[in-house]
Amino acid sequence: MKNLLLSLALAPLGLASAQAGANYVSLGKAPVAPAPLEVPSLCECFNGNTSNVSVFAAAILPETSTGEFDDALGGGVAMNYFFTENVGVEGSYSLFGTDSAVHQLSGSVIIRLPIKSLCLAPYAFAGGSLHSDGVNQGTWHLGGGMDYRWASAVGVFADAQYNWADDTSDYTTVRTGVRFGF
Repeated sequence: MKNLLLSLALAPLGLASAQAGANYVSLGKAPVAPAPLEVPSLCECFNGNTSNVSVFAAAILPETSTGEFDDALGGGVAMNYFFTENVGVEGSYSLFGTDSAVHQLSGSVIIRLPIKSLCLAPYAFAGGSLHSDGVNQGTWHLGGGMDYRWASAVGVFADAQYNWADDTSDYTTVRTGVRFGF
């Protein structure tokens, strides 16, 4: 009878220890989750701290035909630097073949909104220029455009800007060209 009472008294302890076995504490290393996979972005070409050199064809379209200068074709070069993927600066030089050569040296602040899934970046810019065609004058400009990249270092762009001139009629400049990043 003693054995029966002892067995009945110890039976709950045996059941409790059987249940506790499922929630044991390991003294070894805890399991480590695998590192997250780094999936590359579809377009890495609009990152911050990047520079581009552009070569472009351009057209100058005066607001009025006052004889100061005519519609003309030309071209130029530009260099830009982006501090972040959205904010940058650009300096450019353009030459247009009107009756007298029009030289335009410009500086702009650029705001762009990249659509990385399409490798496309619409942008807006504003700045000032030195315009020289026998008359040296300052201009202010405001414009916008699109930048498309098919590789992180190569792309194409097109933009237009309206120029407010001090001494001649106002004019629009249209550019299209190729960008090379580095």
